[in-house]
Amino acid sequence: MSKNHCDELYISYLFPPLNKASGITVFKRIAENNKKVDVLQGKFDLSSDFNDYVDNYINERFYVSVDDSLDWTSFIFKFIEKGLNEIKKDYENIYSRSWLMANHFLAFEYKCLNRNVFWTAEFSDPLIYDIHNKKRQFKQMVIDDEKFISKINKEITVFNKNNNSNFKLIENNSMAYFIAEYLVYLFADRIIFTNENQCRFMLNQFPENIRQLVLNKSEIRRHPTLSEDFYKIKNVDLNLDNNKVNIAYFGNEFYSKRHFEALFYAVEALNHKFKDKLKIYIYTSDHDLLKKLIPSDIFSVREPLDYLDFLNATTKFDILIVNDAITKDNFEINPYLPSKLSDYLGSNTDIWALYEDGSSLSQFNLKYKSEINDYDSCLYELVKIIEDRGFCDDDFSIDENYINSRLTNLNDLYEQTFRQKQRLESEIEKLTFENNEIKSSNSWKITKPLRNLKNKK
Repeated sequence: MSKNHCDELYISYLFPPLNKASGITVFKRIAENNKKVDVLQGKFDLSSDFNDYVDNYINERFYVSVDDSLDWTSFIFKFIEKGLNEIKKDYENIYSRSWLMANHFLAFEYKCLNRNVFWTAEFSDPLIYDIHNKKRQFKQMVIDDEKFISKINKEITVFNKNNNSNFKLIENNSMAYFIAEYLVYLFADRIIFTNENQCRFMLNQFPENIRQLVLNKSEIRRHPTLSEDFYKIKNVDLNLDNNKVNIAYFGNEFYSKRHFEALFYAVEALNHKFKDKLKIYIYTSDHDLLKKLIPSDIFSVREPLDYLDFLNATTKFDILIVNDAITKDNFEINPYLPSKLSDYLGSNTDIWALYEDGSSLSQFNLKYKSEINDYDSCLYELVKIIEDRGFCDDDFSIDENYINSRLTNLNDLYEQTFRQKQRLESEIEKLTFENNEIKSSNSWKITKPLRNLKNKK
């Protein structure tokens, strides 16, 4: 490695031009510090207007191309090897953020080679546990490499000796998710969590000595918000009706854990003479499912926007909706904070939070707030929104029977979807059987040389 000096390297495989929340958050950290840095990232054949503005904050980029699944340990090892080969400078500071957790593995390896570097590591979400509070257990993410594990354990042994500590060594065949967290906790010099709940949940999975070590060098920093200038770069035409109360939700999260049932109920159950003044836009790639679930023409489902278009669009609505992941059946505390909130906060548009009780989102001082599973609070917040815009109706009422009809409709939809899935699986099974029958036939065996000739052409 050469001795050319540069101050700071950010390691982020999913960095722009990819339109991924994790990589965009890394850029926002860079912009937040307002200092040019180097970036090591994945190589993607993409173009992006946003990326041109990102360049203003980048001194030099190092590109790594890994032809493998992001969720396999083989990706991690290839990323480490290629990443170290691409880094041509010595740095005083390095930064890594999950997701991907491979970023942390590469940062750890770099620190092992450069003992004096100051490593800042950030977690987007818990790694070891998934959205259902289940340990991630995938055979592709088991690290079965005695040489690699032995190398890590030598580092832990030296760390214990230098710090008069007794942190446990790592066993071979451990999950990469666990190792990534553990390496950050021991060897990172600064650790960033996006919210208090996330920090508490993640550290509660570890013994007291780990918790104290991490707390002494960690900080809570929510996702950054870009400056107002970024919201003005593009000027998108959304074709909105200015006589309506235009409300928008932006997001591609899994519908099962971030959903709109309380919102659907509020809209449909409300009898208000100015209800037709509402227009709610949902920007998501999950549009086929949502179109089946949406009960009213008050809702409009649209395709997601590019990042700069999205930033500008947030300034043109009356209200922006942000919703918590629903965790109460699986977690004692909600460890998630929607990153979308940080973008909304820069728009100067009113925000409506559908929050889970006790979540980090619930602690924000936002103009409109309702509990995500409390239909009544959502409904009355909707009335407040309408009337804040001057559309008052003292005689509004609520259809108490709507929730039962909604549940019936959802059950019908579920049954319909289930039967479609059954028919599809039956067709697949039939085709598989017929395919196997063909391949086991004498005709198939006899014609094999002819097929080989055709393939060679």
